[in-house]
Amino acid sequence: MLDTKNTKSIQSTIKNSMIGDAVIVESVSYDRYAYQQLSEAEKLTYDQVYDCIINFKNRITLSTKDKDVLANAYEAVMADYGNLFWINGYQYNTYTNNNKVVGLEFEPKYSMTEEQKDVYQAKIDAVVEDWLSGISESASDYDKALYVFETLINKVEYNKDSEENQNILSVFLYQSTVCQGYADAVWYLLDQLGIKSTIITGTANNESHAWNLVYLDDAYYYMDVTWGNSKYLDSNNDTSGRINYAYLAMTTEEISQNHVITSSFEVPECLSNADNYYVHEGLYYDWFGVDSIGQKLNQSYMSGDDEISLKFSNTDLYSRVIAYFFDEKHISDYCPDLPSVYYLLDEVSNVITVKWN
Repeated sequence: MLDTKNTKSIQSTIKNSMIGDAVIVESVSYDRYAYQQLSEAEKLTYDQVYDCIINFKNRITLSTKDKDVLANAYEAVMADYGNLFWINGYQYNTYTNNNKVVGLEFEPKYSMTEEQKDVYQAKIDAVVEDWLSGISESASDYDKALYVFETLINKVEYNKDSEENQNILSVFLYQSTVCQGYADAVWYLLDQLGIKSTIITGTANNESHAWNLVYLDDAYYYMDVTWGNSKYLDSNNDTSGRINYAYLAMTTEEISQNHVITSSFEVPECLSNADNYYVHEGLYYDWFGVDSIGQKLNQSYMSGDDEISLKFSNTDLYSRVIAYFFDEKHISDYCPDLPSVYYLLDEVSNVITVKWN
């Protein structure tokens, strides 16, 4: 769950007092997605806020006098950078003269000293180097995203009571987190691999949530590691857990079935399914090809796999496949001597998972 206190601000109004001059900061974030969606005034403020945070400044005078511009800029910074584990919200100080706002000051709320941050950063770097040792820098965008998706689900448990669960410390130091930690860690690992991503906030099944917008092979997708961790989502007391690949690279239509975006900046329409796990792995069907589907099941069954998942393009096709192979038991035509079959249905994603006994 996303802890919304991390995005809240505290206001302080100071009357008839002097305020320092705003310093224009050269942008280092021009290629970041959320930054690109801002107005010119918001971009100036974003650059000042980011520079303040990474340099551990106590407070700065902003170019803007509008607290809403500051709020949008701060949100964009936190969406574009998942590595700012030492920041926990901010205070803004409004300077007035005769009830007119004459200046706005940004004061970050740090959760540790700069020296403590450096110690934690060294620990994070050591873990990240180890975790990323299994993927080549020359790997495809799809393979990098898949590796990060699987690594985080396999190594990090979902735990609402986890320590530092609103930042990457929970992931890399304690291997226990919630959605915000997962989303920040996706950003961090993909950034190390040269892939751009953005942290998206909103709701999922009416609960506060965070996930990622990722740019793979010249197209945008949504990735939700939290929902990919089916042990977290399981309602059948299945403690074994499994990876739900439906949440690896999703279109806007797919993510919108149970997620609502509340981020203030514009998000793109994600239309491509080329890097969808099932499409990429040849496990996606948009036609009722019983022999092709049967042969896929046979190959998995005969090779001794634990399970196989297949995705279908629409609900009607999905229902036909369930009826043919399971209700009418035609799966036995392709998997001889199969004593019984256990299968899981993901009706939201039109995915069938067959677990071989």
